[in-house]
Amino acid sequence: MKNVYVSDMDGTLLRSDGTLSEYTKNKINEFYEKGIAFSVATARSMVSAKPILEDVRFRAPIVLMNGVFVYDTETEKVVFYHEIPRSSLNEIFEIFYFHNLHPCMFLYSDDGLLSIKYTELDNETMEWFYNARVNLLDGRFTQTDDMSSIPKGQHPVYINHFAPYAHLLPVAEKIKTVDGVSFAFYKDSYSDDWIIEIYSAEASKAGGAKEICEYLNGDRITAFGDNLNDIVMLKAADRAVAVGNAVDEVKKQADIVIGINDEDSVVKFIDKENI
Repeated sequence: MKNVYVSDMDGTLLRSDGTLSEYTKNKINEFYEKGIAFSVATARSMVSAKPILEDVRFRAPIVLMNGVFVYDTETEKVVFYHEIPRSSLNEIFEIFYFHNLHPCMFLYSDDGLLSIKYTELDNETMEWFYNARVNLLDGRFTQTDDMSSIPKGQHPVYINHFAPYAHLLPVAEKIKTVDGVSFAFYKDSYSDDWIIEIYSAEASKAGGAKEICEYLNGDRITAFGDNLNDIVMLKAADRAVAVGNAVDEVKKQADIVIGINDEDSVVKFIDKENI
């Protein structure tokens, strides 16, 4: 039986400071050499995930942006991607603007590049998000007056915003009524704000994990997570594993609860099963 292991990154595989320990890096590379199908499923894009993962290799493609992309790190090619329906975009932006919030929109181009558009950075966390990515995107994180104006060859794939829970809750309630999209709404791991992430209804961490399993002709998915946006993946997996620092809602969905993220618990669990 071929087991495919899929781990969330932030708060699960990564340490609390947002990095991979040397121990975990070494173990992931051991998994690669042994032919173990290990992958990650993250809300991060390749732009923000790549610096963290540059020293490790994967036998399996990885899931990015909550399932928007399935990406092969060996070939540096997108295997699958899911676009937000164009018919839903204006409705989404109107919901944000009604609440005086200004989200970012990620676009995927036909030549394989990712870019981000925004109209305003309306709080400190959004400014932090911009500053952490603007240089990595090499001029493709740009301000615009019109989010609905999308150049030919560009595909809207993801919309996000960071803000206090009370500010984003009414947005999340309204997004539920928009056709063709799904969303994740949860506490950010690195600030006091919450984050809402909107993407195609066909995209999810669960869907990405299943796409990987099918791509590899796998038989069984073991998923690891810590936060609310991991619950769908854990429910869909054959075996759900929560790290010890996971929120209570995630632990309730888990078949197994292991140690905390700062103790390299994910790779230790996999290593023990594959001695």
